[in-house]
Amino acid sequence: MKELLIAALLLLPAGFATARDWQVYTHSLGEQAYFADGNLHGKEHAGKRAFYLELVHRLLAELGQPAPISEVPLARGLVLMEKQPYVVLFNLSRTPERIDLAHWIGPTLQETDYLYESRRAPTGIRSLAEARDLPVCILNGSVHDELLTRQGFRQLKRHASYAGCFRMLAAGRVKLVASADAGLAQKLHEAAVASEEIQASAVSLGQDQGYIALSKSTPPSEVARWQAALDKIRGNGQYQALYRRYAQ
Repeated sequence: MKELLIAALLLLPAGFATARDWQVYTHSLGEQAYFADGNLHGKEHAGKRAFYLELVHRLLAELGQPAPISEVPLARGLVLMEKQPYVVLFNLSRTPERIDLAHWIGPTLQETDYLYESRRAPTGIRSLAEARDLPVCILNGSVHDELLTRQGFRQLKRHASYAGCFRMLAAGRVKLVASADAGLAQKLHEAAVASEEIQASAVSLGQDQGYIALSKSTPPSEVARWQAALDKIRGNGQYQALYRRYAQ
């Protein structure tokens, strides 16, 4: 048996990673996932992060490399992806600052980012410059963190979850929250904040495409396999079925 295993491993193409090689991480799941059978699973109709989770499970199955998925804080996940080989981290925005840090598989989903405000206490902002001196809650290590830091925002309040940010907004502890429009209803549900209390301000932070990131040291053959697997899932209807089942 040992000899057969060794022979099988020798037949693998150069650069092929076995299931135990991959470390697969996600972040900011909130209440969109549950833990069972030693792994994280997305809750049906819970939101986009449940969808991302099940999409990556399906990708791993398509690749013949099922692996457990762990949740980590986003900042921690970025460090792991940069420092260790064969790390998968999702879902991420492919910003100019990050583009050379990883290989990018996707896109997985497109969304529009806004600065959200309290409907009871609207800020009246019309531009980023007008928001610069206001207290803004952001997800720690997120693309919004990078963008608003670069824009010179002076009162950024970093939080480990979007739900925490919206609770701060509802309590009047911040004036704005940076968030994508996709999954907003679920974030507010987790924060126990009524959707009628929150509105998008007049300031959009732009459109954002999500990606699955692989460690920079991943061989090109593996990167190509991941992208081909995602393209296949998009093309045969599995992507759309997963989105309807988990994101909507």
